[in-house]
Amino acid sequence: MIGMSIFIYTYYKSNTYKTVDRSLLDEYHFISNQFDGDSILDKIILQDPKDIVYIYKGNTVKYYTQNRYFSDKYPTNGKIENGFYWEKFNGYNFRTIYFSENEYDFRIMRNIDSEKEGLSHMVALLIMTDMLAIIPGFFISKFLSNKALKPIENSWNNQVKFVQDASHELRTPVSIIQSKLEYLLKSPNSTIESEAETVAVAMRETRQLKKMISELLSLTKEESIVKINKEQFEIESVLKELSESYTEIAEYQNKVFSYGINTKSKYISTDRNKLTQLLRIFVDNAFKYTNEGDSIDVSIYDRGRDKVQIVVSDTGIGISEKDQKHIFERFFRSDSVRATDIEGSGIGLSISQIIIKTIGGTIKVKSKLGEGTKFFIEIPKGKIAKKL
Repeated sequence: MIGMSIFIYTYYKSNTYKTVDRSLLDEYHFISNQFDGDSILDKIILQDPKDIVYIYKGNTVKYYTQNRYFSDKYPTNGKIENGFYWEKFNGYNFRTIYFSENEYDFRIMRNIDSEKEGLSHMVALLIMTDMLAIIPGFFISKFLSNKALKPIENSWNNQVKFVQDASHELRTPVSIIQSKLEYLLKSPNSTIESEAETVAVAMRETRQLKKMISELLSLTKEESIVKINKEQFEIESVLKELSESYTEIAEYQNKVFSYGINTKSKYISTDRNKLTQLLRIFVDNAFKYTNEGDSIDVSIYDRGRDKVQIVVSDTGIGISEKDQKHIFERFFRSDSVRATDIEGSGIGLSISQIIIKTIGGTIKVKSKLGEGTKFFIEIPKGKIAKKL
């Protein structure tokens, strides 16, 4: 803005004075054609009445035009070179052209105070305009830069929080394993049978640690994926695979696992592996947080023409309204769950949220403590081929 203002001022100033110079030069030629040294008292007609004319012969004024700038004291002949000059007399500013012709010297002057005042007003206007533009521009640029930096700051803060949370969660099983091993080291004469409980605890924490590391690797892998492998398949085939994997587990745990499809089209086009992984996370959680006699159900419905809704419901322990706001945060586990023997790292639902964003869907949860939980997953059907 400042550079543009300087350019505008310089350009306007240059054009203004060039126009004055051209006008003075034309005036000189116009006067020169009229002037006759033999009849010097003849009145000279001016092209511009604002111009002031003095004609000298030596140091004597032979002709001049009446004006309000000079009375008794008029400018003397300075015998200067031909050309344009800046002059100041009696507090007034003039642009002057000076020419010598034969034995006469011509001085043609024009008052340029109005031009200077106009340029001063322009400077004030440009400064005011720049200030009015720079101040809002500063705040706008600051707002935009802060907005641009916000995702970076959020990413950095999330990374710091992730490292802190991961360190905290990994420290617990490592500390337990270390303490159990130190206890065994202090009892070299003990038998495996007598220390079976100690070994079992260490093995349980080892499994937990291994699972957590695996989930952390899955989490970082999902975050780095920007492209999905879409394919067209029967959605029922995914549910059949789930049923084959969890039916025996349900029987062993004395729970009921069921699924149902209520859609007009049995086909969907999305990333099959990710959809399977997504459903396994929710079904795993459902089995983890249900007791004997509870039920787990996976149902699929049409959601308009372009989407399907997958509902994973259970009749388990439920989630409190307070905790529902945090369940998709990494490593989050409610205090009531941490106090139990239920294994978990709090990473699974974080992975599910990344997966659902990758395939272009949404997740909502509805739960009541002690009555069960429902997860509502909406995903686009994708482009289905007409002929199969």
